[in-house]
Amino acid sequence: MANRFSVASYSFHGLLAAGAMNLFHYFETVRYRYNLDTADIWNGMLVSYEEEYLELVKQQMEEHGLQLVNLCCDGAHIWNQDEAQKAACDRRAQECLRAAELLGAQTVRIDLGIVEEEASDEQIERCAKVYDRYCQQAAAFGARLGPENHWGASTNVQVMRKLFQAVKAENFSMLLHLGNWRCTPGVDFSTGCAYDREFAPKAMHMHMHFEACQDAENQFPPLAQAGYSGCWGIESHKSVNEYNNVALQLAQAKRVLAPLLYKAQSK
Repeated sequence: MANRFSVASYSFHGLLAAGAMNLFHYFETVRYRYNLDTADIWNGMLVSYEEEYLELVKQQMEEHGLQLVNLCCDGAHIWNQDEAQKAACDRRAQECLRAAELLGAQTVRIDLGIVEEEASDEQIERCAKVYDRYCQQAAAFGARLGPENHWGASTNVQVMRKLFQAVKAENFSMLLHLGNWRCTPGVDFSTGCAYDREFAPKAMHMHMHFEACQDAENQFPPLAQAGYSGCWGIESHKSVNEYNNVALQLAQAKRVLAPLLYKAQSK
């Protein structure tokens, strides 16, 4: 998977909101517009977790020659103060894990969920236990699982370091959202890059946003050199002109990374 690229289905959330995109159209788009053999599904595009629907999704992925490199699960985060919300998130996590198994997902993202910039030792310990449980479920079908540096405390480098120390599961990993360390004290774009390199070897998947792709020459080679071995995932957040924005991002990533990955593979 070291030389593979994907486009997160969230990249078309603007078209989805306008009624111009659904999951099956997404499969057509990545396979025939962008010539990829990967699906990278955000669960906001799943209309059901019922087995009949998921079987149809699986059938369509197979028909298009797509492998599911990541399932991104919103609404399934680990930490909640409210017990009812905690139970609801756990139910969604279980639905996503069943979907991931049925669809053959190679990686699963479930957010940490701590909205504050910091996390207490108690919070990290409790979250680590849940991640261990979810990772055990994911390991049963050969997947890696973990959070994204996405929002709240997960964008604090110190919190993520402690979390990696606390979780015992060997298949625990993370989805690396490039440069998104906004709750890290004193962070700026250059230090963000340093943190990206630190976590690259621990990352199971990646989200490369528009601005990172514009600076591809500086952003991507250091991550490959640091030991990132997952699929290189494009994610566009623009919500407008999405087909063209994704095309530009993907072309930039391939232009810079393809020669490096080919050279590494040939050794």
